[in-house]
Amino acid sequence: MNKLKIVGHTDDVGNPEYNQKLSEERAQSVANLFLTHGFKKENIYVIGRGSTQPYVPNTTNENRAINRRVAIVIIP
Repeated sequence: MNKLKIVGHTDDVGNPEYNQKLSEERAQSVANLFLTHGFKKENIYVIGRGSTQPYVPNTTNENRAINRRVAIVIIP
């Protein structure tokens, strides 16, 4: 079975500690969906990156919304 790396991200609004926790919780929420569909916990890695890896610059509200995301990486 494949493994999953689930990575949560935030925009740059708020303090770094809050954003780190929020990104971890965001990723865990997605991981929980996979767990309810039969994935094993040992095959899922949950990571929070806070606001450290924006997809686009945090210069507009639209861009900040894009940066509030979860990435799912399939590890063969």
